Amino acid sequence: MRADGFSFFVCDVQSNSLIQGEHFAATEACPLPELLQRELARPEYFNRQIVQAYVLVCTPSTHVPLEAFRRDEATELFAFTFPHQSIIDHRVAYTILPELESVELFAVNREVEDVILQYYPTARIFASRSMLIERLSRYADDSLSEGRHLFCCLGDEGVEVVMFADGRLRYANTFAEHQLSNIQYFVLNAWQTLGLDAETDCLVVVADESYADLKALRQGFGLYLRHIDSVNPSDLFPNVALARERKMPLDLKALLLNRM
Repeated sequence: MRADGFSFFVCDVQSNSLIQGEHFAATEACPLPELLQRELARPEYFNRQIVQAYVLVCTPSTHVPLEAFRRDEATELFAFTFPHQSIIDHRVAYTILPELESVELFAVNREVEDVILQYYPTARIFASRSMLIERLSRYADDSLSEGRHLFCCLGDEGVEVVMFADGRLRYANTFAEHQLSNIQYFVLNAWQTLGLDAETDCLVVVADESYADLKALRQGFGLYLRHIDSVNPSDLFPNVALARERKMPLDLKALLLNRM
């Protein structure tokens, strides 16, 4: 679910195949809940063969250390973090990341949620970012050498910058930016804020090989950092056939591997 619309994906986890994938853009003439109600009623997306519905919500979110999280304080904390975002029509939800000892708070539109639960009462709702963060953490543990690494994930939504330390989430931020110079500025600013060493620490750029500015971005970072690695998103999902489905977004692939 995104502010500009939503996408449906129907997957067969037994055969690791994508059966259906489609995006619907919201318009002023048809509000998001009304559009969702209409399209979700189609037999492709509501039938007995679909045994479970999962919802990924792409809205602003914030992280709280697990030991400091209190359910009754979630709404107040979210409102304090995002004072300019109205939550009158939203429910503040959360995704617990036990391996990272972190909780991600995010907001779900109540009308949208009501429509989804009308068709799928057992639907499970997650923050989109938390799925990717969980997958990056496991990749760091399984595939990267010892030392400190800063992840820079490039995609349609902009750039996600993530770092882990001692098995816990140290830093996570998203910048809705696509201009090359601004991406470099945001990433290097995070690098400096975290006190990383340009000589010994490593920047891991996660991007598809078709990403237009990947080579130029690496060259730009190379002016300041000694160690830069590139990772194709499919490398985060070794031996998973669905990872090769180009129509499926990275957060959905992470959901399938993390939670199913």
